[in-house]
Amino acid sequence: MLPAQLDRTLSVDTARAGDAVEARIMQEVPLPNRGKIAFRSVVKGSIVTAARDEDETGVLLTVRFDQVTHRGQSLSMATSLRAIASNMAVHNAQTPLSGYDEANPLGWANTLQIGGDVRFGDGDSVRSRWKETVGKAVPGGVLVQVKANPERGCDTPVGVDSAQALWLFSADACGVYELKGVQITHNGQSSPIGEFTLHFQKARMKLRVGTGFLLQVVSHP
Repeated sequence: MLPAQLDRTLSVDTARAGDAVEARIMQEVPLPNRGKIAFRSVVKGSIVTAARDEDETGVLLTVRFDQVTHRGQSLSMATSLRAIASNMAVHNAQTPLSGYDEANPLGWANTLQIGGDVRFGDGDSVRSRWKETVGKAVPGGVLVQVKANPERGCDTPVGVDSAQALWLFSADACGVYELKGVQITHNGQSSPIGEFTLHFQKARMKLRVGTGFLLQVVSHP
């Protein structure tokens, strides 16, 4: 799983096939070989298609994230989209439940993850809406076991057995959070693999800088 944040605002009405899209990894990601993808590594992608609805009101935008920088190298991959959250949802997930306290570092505060988990501060637990412990809080994010969310359309990811770096996202985060008028119509898990499609109800909409993505690597060389 790759938790990432959009680098630049994407305006739907001016988006064109071939336009570059970039995001940043927002938590150090542990790899199966004991390696790590560093915080702030770049995830590169592009717009595959941008098409107006038949009534010219909305837009279907297909995006592909297919490269990540790692140790100075660009690695190819295919990713699906498990969840997307507005920049405001990202901001709220970093806001302490008890309000800001200048005497304590932010990482030690209790916060509400995108999707409803509660993060109890660095070194403590992460618990679901049903009070189940799903992982632990670490500096910069969380390490949790990814859970299915059938109500929102996500299965337990195949081949993801270890605790995953989900940054501000809950263990069962799935779908769209606080992006009114946006819908995931294809997540990239099935053909065409590695390409996800978002439907925007209106053409004059934007994915603002700071939008959060929870991507899943579905294939790599």
